[in-house]
Order: sequence, then C-alpha cells, then structure tokens
Amino acid sequence: MATEVLMPKLGLTMTEGTVVNWLKNEGDTVEKGEELVEILTEKITNVAEAPASGILKKILVGPGETAKVSEPIGIIAAPGEEIEAPAAPAERAVPAAETATQAAEPAKRIKASPAAKKLAEEHGIALADIEGTGPGGRITREDVLKAVESKEAKPEPAAPVTEAAKTEGKRVPLAGMRKVIAQRMAESARTAPHVTVDMEVDMSQATAFRKSLNAVATESIGGKVSFTDIIVKVVARALEDFPVINASLQEEEIVYHGEINVGVAVALEDGLIVPVIKNTNKLGIGAISQLVKELAEKARSGKLTPDEYKGGTFTVTNLGMFGVDSFTPIINPPESAILGVNRIQKKPVVVNDEIVIRPMMTLSLSFDHRLIDGSVAAQFLQRVKALLENPDLLLL
Repeated sequence: MATEVLMPKLGLTMTEGTVVNWLKNEGDTVEKGEELVEILTEKITNVAEAPASGILKKILVGPGETAKVSEPIGIIAAPGEEIEAPAAPAERAVPAAETATQAAEPAKRIKASPAAKKLAEEHGIALADIEGTGPGGRITREDVLKAVESKEAKPEPAAPVTEAAKTEGKRVPLAGMRKVIAQRMAESARTAPHVTVDMEVDMSQATAFRKSLNAVATESIGGKVSFTDIIVKVVARALEDFPVINASLQEEEIVYHGEINVGVAVALEDGLIVPVIKNTNKLGIGAISQLVKELAEKARSGKLTPDEYKGGTFTVTNLGMFGVDSFTPIINPPESAILGVNRIQKKPVVVNDEIVIRPMMTLSLSFDHRLIDGSVAAQFLQRVKALLENPDLLLL
C-alpha cells in the first residue's frame, strides 16, 4: 500500500515548509528512516526521513515549492505498485465562494505549481501553451523549463530594445529564511510600539578587563573573549534586576519568564538568525564565549536545532564591526526589548574637568512601550553602563 510523504512539523510554531532538495529521485529505492528530503523552515534546513520502505514513486512538491504541515509532498509505494497521485498542495480544495466563482467561468482552470507559474512569467510563456505532466495534468517547473528550451531553440526576429527592457531587474520569490524574517519583522513593527534610547559608555575598563581575560583563558574556551561576550554577561546580570525587560506581553497577560535566555544575532549569507544561550545569568563569561562561538558556527553551517534558536527572552545584536555609530534594532517577538551594540571609537570626553581621549561606545535599546516605560528602560541601560564601566562588579 502506498505511503504519503508528508510535510513534517519540525517546530512548535511551524505551519509550512519549503522543499530545498530531494535526496532521492523518482524511481529510486528508499529505506524507512533513510534521509529523504531537505526542508527549510523558520530559517533552518532540516532533513526529513522516509516514513516507509519502497520506491519513491512521485515527487509532488519540488525544490523551491512550499507546502503546509501534514500535506503530502511525495509518495512511496511497493515495486510495481500502481498509484493514483493525490492533488499536490497547490491544487487542494478552495473555499466554497471561490469554487462558485470558478464554476461560473467558462475558461478551464490551468493547474500549475507556484514555481512553474513564476518561471513561466519570467520567460514570457503562456501556461495555456504548456502540456502538464504532473498529477491531473498539473504543470511542473520541469514542464516550463522544456518550453523555455524549445522557445530558445527557435530564432526570433530582433526587436528594438525598449527603455523598460534596459532598466528592468530580476524578480525572485520571497521565500525561505527571507520570508520568515519579513513576516516576523513586519509583525514586530506592526504590533509593538517601538521606542529606542541611546546611551554612551566609556569602555576603558571593559577593554582592560577583556585583555586580562584573554591573557589567561584563550585556550580553555577555544578562542578570545569578545566584547559581545562581555556585553551578553552584563545584560544577563542587569536583567535580574529588571524582570519586566525580560518579560513578554501575550494577549492580555504579562508573562514574567522564569529564565534569562539571551539570544545573539548571527548574520548569514541570506539573512540572520538568533541562537539562544539558555540560563545566561548562571554562566560565566568563559562559558558564554564558548557557547557564542559554537552556536554561531552551527548557525553558519545550517546545523542549529530548533531548541538552540527558540525560547529567547532578550536579544543582543552587534553592528559595531561594520562601523555603525547608532541604529534602531527591531524587537524579536515575542520578546519585549533588544540591545543594539555599536562600534567603539576614541573620543574626547570630559573627566574631572579635563578633556581626555577615551574608547566610547553607544548602546541602542529598543523596547515595547506597551510593557516597558521609558524611565525603566533608561534605568536598565544605566545598570548595563555601570557594569561595563566597572566590570569587576561581575565578580560579586
């Protein structure tokens, strides 16, 4: 009996996934538990296993296409078994009102995958001119590619180049990690009234503190302690004194989290992700530094597990290495605040009525004004500033 390969639910909040790559081709033999298909969801690529042994008879959702959780994306059957493929996700039943409208239309509905429609549009090919080879005559991406090859093989008379043709760029679907980022950032900006406050910090003592740590701890933690590592520790300590900064607003309730889990934003080639350091306030700077390095490496290689980027209560994002002096970070929902770290720059400052040169850094704190008042946010920043300017307090 044939077995459907379903879009797996790889996280508590996952509602859909995008097929990145099938590790088997149609007609290949597969074993139950064997790695079968790579799925992109919530910024991470995971590998789904075959639910049964047999022959991969049909791929219903190709690379780049998206399906809802529990929708069929492929079919496994016994050798020689004939199957009737179910409708692919894009063809699933439509609402009654839409069905009634379609019934009134004399034109025949053309079935095509999203990737096929997009490709046809890019190459100026009418879907009505393509014969679909998918289930129920559905037009697949491969069908469009064949039509493109056929079109390119026929020479066409040269047409004058219009101004639009000269200036038009390319279009790509909003999908995968970029789609998740777009949705979450739009949700945050739309839902939470953002306020950002800046505060300058004299990093003289923090610089000396970091130098002393790296003189003795580099080998034991697999590398040097960074300013980000120190700031993460300082933030975790300050959050103990300001639980509302570590809280979340969920509908009509304020949730005061029992743990302090600080996330550190990591830039990737096609977006960013925020690995989370669990129980940050209970860890030393050395352990934090080691975890930041390990999680960043796993993020860049696409090997983070959902548990390693879920459950954050506060985020630190550092753009200082790019020469940024100040910016407005967007809160990472459902959190209520995020700290932006800027570059350290030598500046003339007044100390004891004298002008001296000090390494100065601006911290930018964005917070949800529904939950956090400006005075509380300012006091939290003052606490962070005090700890950075007197890092020996971390030892108390």
